[in-house]
Amino acid sequence: MSIKKKLFEKIREYHEILRERAVIESENPDMSDSDLCEINDEYACLSRRETVVQDEIESMMLDIRGTPFDNLKNLSKTQIKDLRFFVKCANLSYDINIGTCLDYRWLIIKEEVKKRYKEIRPFMLAENLTPYIKAYYEEAIDCYKFGFFKASCILCRPIIESIAERYIKNCGKESLLHGKNKAKKGRSIPDIFKNELGLPIQIIKLYSQIVAKADNILHEECEKVTQKNALQSIKLLQSFIKKFPSTK
Repeated sequence: MSIKKKLFEKIREYHEILRERAVIESENPDMSDSDLCEINDEYACLSRRETVVQDEIESMMLDIRGTPFDNLKNLSKTQIKDLRFFVKCANLSYDINIGTCLDYRWLIIKEEVKKRYKEIRPFMLAENLTPYIKAYYEEAIDCYKFGFFKASCILCRPIIESIAERYIKNCGKESLLHGKNKAKKGRSIPDIFKNELGLPIQIIKLYSQIVAKADNILHEECEKVTQKNALQSIKLLQSFIKKFPSTK
């Protein structure tokens, strides 16, 4: 069952609890909620259950916080109203639920993260990495460790592009990247590497492999990305950086 389906089932349960509570309250119009809880076990149970269900709903709202609903048109006006209501309510008590939610998620993924930590080779060579690119590199590694394999592969691309463009500029070939006066389309980086700078074919292949994988992820809906793919992209990236001439 999808998280969204579970969410709306929980919301229905929440409304049913409210209706049952309202019936009891209507039969005892002069009594406060706390007094009703003391004398009516059913009402006390409903009150406790309401709190539990609301917490469960808020936890689910956390789970879908970064996931857009496919089409709000497929939801009824009541469902949309409920979503907006619980978004507002959840904002008031997220601090209570976030810690529990994150602790639970970390418990689930902890062992997998530890394994991926061990798979990344220590990488000391940073000569070709500016502070800007070091930040990208660290993010690519972190994405891999925490299981965001597509993001890890994609982030490898701006790293090698930045290194390559910096080297081309330092060699006085910047105009080739953009064409004359930046008005015309420039030549590709592999073309400049091969035909202008005479870099080894191995470096060009490494560059092309990393860029091709990132391009496929971005532009091909059917492109699959596994943990193995992401680790391979990182290894290719490390090899590219080690083999690439100094950009200083």
